[in-house]
Amino acid sequence: MKFKHPVYVTIYTPAVLAAPRDFFQRIRYRCEHYPELIPEKCGFWEPLKIEFSPDIIETLIPDDRGGAADSLWCKRNKKTRFWGGFSPSYHGRTHSLESIQPELEQVDQDKLINYVKKVSVEFNADLAIIDMNRVQEVHPNFGWIDFTPSTHVLKHWLSDMYWGVVFGEAYVNLFGLEILMSTPAYRVEKLSEKAVYIQLSAAVQDVYEQTEVVDQAREKVKVHLGYDAFYSVEKDYEPRSDRRKLIGLSEDNIIWSQKQTDYTDTFRVPHFNLISDAYMQAEAPPENMYLYLNQLKKLQTTSWELELSQWWLSRPFDTSAPGYGETYSHGDVEEIAYFYRPEGYDAPIEKELFIGGWDRIDLDTQSRADYAESTLITLLDHYPAVTTVWECLKQSVQHNDDYSVIYLDQVEQQEHNLFRIATKVIIFEKFLIKVTFMDYWSDSIEESLAISEPIFNSFKTKELSPQ
Repeated sequence: MKFKHPVYVTIYTPAVLAAPRDFFQRIRYRCEHYPELIPEKCGFWEPLKIEFSPDIIETLIPDDRGGAADSLWCKRNKKTRFWGGFSPSYHGRTHSLESIQPELEQVDQDKLINYVKKVSVEFNADLAIIDMNRVQEVHPNFGWIDFTPSTHVLKHWLSDMYWGVVFGEAYVNLFGLEILMSTPAYRVEKLSEKAVYIQLSAAVQDVYEQTEVVDQAREKVKVHLGYDAFYSVEKDYEPRSDRRKLIGLSEDNIIWSQKQTDYTDTFRVPHFNLISDAYMQAEAPPENMYLYLNQLKKLQTTSWELELSQWWLSRPFDTSAPGYGETYSHGDVEEIAYFYRPEGYDAPIEKELFIGGWDRIDLDTQSRADYAESTLITLLDHYPAVTTVWECLKQSVQHNDDYSVIYLDQVEQQEHNLFRIATKVIIFEKFLIKVTFMDYWSDSIEESLAISEPIFNSFKTKELSPQ
């Protein structure tokens, strides 16, 4: 459906909603409490062909889910025109969602807000969002963009302060009821002991009609609640599974990385206690965050692999980069960059890791062994200038039947800390892969090695992997 000015509403509830009885209850609640948003058509996929009425609610279960509910999409063309849906949890790892996208010019804003507040209290929502796009005109290529976050994102950060928000139990526990109630905003309303509604201005269209005013209001709320709970470009990382294409390689150039764990502590985030039913088991937050973040994620291609702990966070891909969105790539890059989780939100990033790959351009003039020896010299020559001197901890070249391995590790003793750069390179017949560990601030070499050695030990060709 095409909208002139869609309003985006998402309600995040902890019950997984896979049980038909619970699913039907949510749809009935809509029909009883907001008849202006009773759907005309619904279905489990496009095009929506089922004629909706409250009488058929208990038939709205797909045939291929073993009796469990599945996402039901809805639309209404007459006033109040909208698109939306009801979605059970995804494998017990996300909230169940109720989404509504009404046309601004047709919706009664007070009724919409009151409905969101009612649903949030009735079904103990952890979060509910009302907002619009900041721009007034639809993008010619992409249309309107629904920016409401998924639970996968909410486990890492709160993307923004939205125009209208119900902060439910998880966020009341995170921020505190008194802090939420003292928020400097246009409207602050206590819905229950477990829920607070905050609104930034008088009307939702202020988002694009008075963008600067509303954005200033967003910032005031973030300052009050604490920036460490909200997304930051400086601490941005990629929480999803990731595929990158290394532009320096002509073959074996797709690197696949496993998904970041669902829980990190880089930002201040709530614990979501999702509720199981007979059809779906909800996941439980980790009991020991330290052990959880020590779990390993693997990066690999057909010829080599490397393992990183979950303390390492992938720099996000550039959505403007060539190749972004293609089947096998989230962006063409020269190097993949990671940073090590800082000790605190306000602490600087002290450790980074770079993974790059390049074709050998000397195949006709140099053997692999000779190329490896010259590469070590090149690495030594290209260390950055420092105020004192570099001390070499280790350098080595190892030749095998099908590849060579270079390792170079140097450190500078600065006034208050150590600065260390360590590099391991695997050189194959036609290309090389380089992993560089940058430690800008470490109290001791033992501390730095404890972080880097597991990475370099795991960086190996597939032939060296245990069978």
